[in-house]
Amino acid sequence: MKTKIALFILLLMVGFSLDALSQQRKSKKKKASAKTKSNSTIKTTGESLSVAYSVSDKTIGDTGATRTVIITSAFKPSLQNAAKINFTAASAVADSSRLPLTYKVPSSNLFFSYQPIPLKPLALPTDSPSVWKNIHRVKAGAGNLSSFYGEGRFSFGDGKKSITQIQTSYIRSKGKLYAQQYSKFDVDVLSVINSANNLEWTSHAQFNSTTRYRYGFMPNTLAYPKDQLQLVYNGLLLEVGVKNKQITPSGIDFHPIIQFNRFTNTNNASENNIIIKAPIEKSFGKMIGINITANADIAKYSSPSTVSPPINNNLYSIDPSILLKTPNVKLNLGVKPTWNNGVFNLLPNLTVNSRLPNSNFSVEAGFKGTFIKNGFRSLVQFNPWIGLPNQLKNTRSIEQYIGLNGSTNSHFSFNAQVALIQMKDQPLFINQLGDGKAFDILYTNMNAFKLSGEVNYTFQEKLSLLASASYTNFSKLDAASDAFGLIPLETTAGLIWKPIGDLQIKTDLFYRSGSLYRDAFSLSTRRLSPTMDMNLGLEFGLMPKLNLWLQMNNLFNNTYQRWNQYPVFGFNVMGGVVYSFQ
Repeated sequence: MKTKIALFILLLMVGFSLDALSQQRKSKKKKASAKTKSNSTIKTTGESLSVAYSVSDKTIGDTGATRTVIITSAFKPSLQNAAKINFTAASAVADSSRLPLTYKVPSSNLFFSYQPIPLKPLALPTDSPSVWKNIHRVKAGAGNLSSFYGEGRFSFGDGKKSITQIQTSYIRSKGKLYAQQYSKFDVDVLSVINSANNLEWTSHAQFNSTTRYRYGFMPNTLAYPKDQLQLVYNGLLLEVGVKNKQITPSGIDFHPIIQFNRFTNTNNASENNIIIKAPIEKSFGKMIGINITANADIAKYSSPSTVSPPINNNLYSIDPSILLKTPNVKLNLGVKPTWNNGVFNLLPNLTVNSRLPNSNFSVEAGFKGTFIKNGFRSLVQFNPWIGLPNQLKNTRSIEQYIGLNGSTNSHFSFNAQVALIQMKDQPLFINQLGDGKAFDILYTNMNAFKLSGEVNYTFQEKLSLLASASYTNFSKLDAASDAFGLIPLETTAGLIWKPIGDLQIKTDLFYRSGSLYRDAFSLSTRRLSPTMDMNLGLEFGLMPKLNLWLQMNNLFNNTYQRWNQYPVFGFNVMGGVVYSFQ
C-alpha cells in the first residue's frame, strides 16, 4: 500500500515539472517573436532604403541565437517621360502585306433526291399597257416621172376614253406615153370612243379622188383630146359601229356596223350603197356557243339614160351557226340562207379546225358558200379601165377546201391549202371592139382548182420575211372560151430588215403569169407576157425628229401589162424627208 502511494506521488511531481518546463518554452518563443519585430525596421536616409530582417536559426534549437540579415538597395523615385505627339503632313505608309486568303471550292457533283413536290401555280402579273402618245408627222418627197408624194398623219386623244386618227396623202406621176398620168388624193378619219358602260363606239369617214386617163388605145397613132380620156373616180365612206369590250354576264358578244358608200365618176355614173352587219354570239360555258349574223347590202347604180336604166343590186343573208370549242378541236356547224336580188339560195357553212396531238400543226377543212358583191365601186377597184356596166351580178362561190398550218419554232410559221371552187356569175374582162381602151364585163359560170401557200419568218423586230404563192386552174366555162383577165399564177415576197437601229430596209418582189386577153382586131385569144417586178425602200433616222426616205419602184424597168394595152410606168425613184412633231 505504501509503495503505491509513493509511486503516485512520484508521478504527480514528474507531471508538474513537465508542465513548468512547457510554460518556460512558450514564454521564450514570445520574447523571440517580439524581438524579431523590433529588429525588422525600415531606415530611409536620403535616397537609400535599408531593410533588416531577423531570422532565427532553427538548426541550433530553441535556445539558439537569432540571426539578422540586412538588405540595402538604392531607389530613386521618378516620373516616366511623357510622349510628345507630333503632327506631320506625310501620308500613311502603304501596307504591302497580303492577307492570307483561303478558298474552299465546293464539289461539282450534284446529288438530287428526286422527291416529288407539289406545284403551286402563280398568277401572271398584268402587263402594264403602253402609254398612248399622240403622233403628228408629215412626209414629202419627189422623183423622176414628174412624181410628187405628200402625206400627213395626226392623232389626238388620251388613249383611254377617246382616240382620233387623221391621215391624208397625195401622189402624182406622169409616164412617157401620151396621157399616161395618175394622181390620187385621200383623207381618212377614224375615231374610237369608250363609254362608261363597257361599250366601244367607232366612227370612220373616208374620201378619195383618183384621176387617170385611158391611154391604152390601139393604134397609138389615134389622136384623142385629154378631156375625152380623163377618168375621175370619187369615193365617200361613212361608218358607225359599236361593240362590247367585255362579254355580258349572260355571255353575249355583239358588234353591229352600219356603213354608207357613194361612188361617182366623170360620166355622171353613181352608186349608193348601204351595208348593215349585225353579228351576235352567245356562249354556253367554254365549249358551246351560238352565232347569228344578219347582213344587208343594198345598192343602187345609175348611169346616163343613154347607157342603161338604174340597177338595184341587193343582197340579204342570215348566218346562224353552232360553235363547238375544245382544246384541240374547233367546229362550226351552220347554214346561210341568202336572198340575191330576190332569188333564194341556201349556202353551207361548215368548218373544222383540229390540232394534231403533240405538235404545233393544225388541220383545217371546210365546206362554205358565199356571195361576192359585184358593184360599180368593187369592179373599178379590180379593173379601173372598165366601161360603164349595163348589168350587175353577184358571184356565188361554193368552196371545199382542206389545209395545214402551224409553226416549227418561235420564228417560222406556214399555211398551205388546196380547194375546189364552183363559181356562178364570175366577171371576166374583155377589151371592147375598136380601139380597145375600155373593157366590157362578161359573166360566166366556171370551176376552179386552187393551190395556195404562205410562209412567214420573224426574228425579233429586226427581220420579217413573208412569201406567198397561188396557182389556179380555171375550167368548165360556159359563157366564154377562156378566163379573160384572171391570173393563174401569182407569187409575192416581202422583206423588212433593220440592220441597225436607225436604218430600215423594205423590199417587195413578185412574179405573175400573164393573163389571157382577146385581141380587139383578130378576136383571137392571146396571153400577156409574164411579169417580174421588184421594189426597194429605205428609211434612215438622221435626227431625233427627222428621217430620210428613198423609194425605188420597178427596179428591172419592165413595162409589163397587167391589163391588155395598158403598160405600167417604168423605173421610178422618189426620195424625201419625214418630220415628226412630238
